[in-house]
Amino acid sequence: MILEVSEKDKIAYYWLSKEEKTCTELRDSLRPEYGKWKEKGYKVCVFLSGEGDLFENTKELLLHNREVLALQRVRERDEREQR
Repeated sequence: MILEVSEKDKIAYYWLSKEEKTCTELRDSLRPEYGKWKEKGYKVCVFLSGEGDLFENTKELLLHNREVLALQRVRERDEREQR
């Protein structure tokens, strides 16, 4: 588990590995910590490791975002040409 604290944003980030995310005992033991952060005015974010391939999923996300941006630019161009 990795804990990162952003003083600027007042957020405590907990990063749990694949093994840690399935450990009920660990997850339950963290609940009091979450409460302490909330009492201090922090938001708590818990990230759980995924099951997919990070490289492939990231590649697909970037390709999707590029396609969405390209479509947005085409629509904007078409709107300008219609004026």
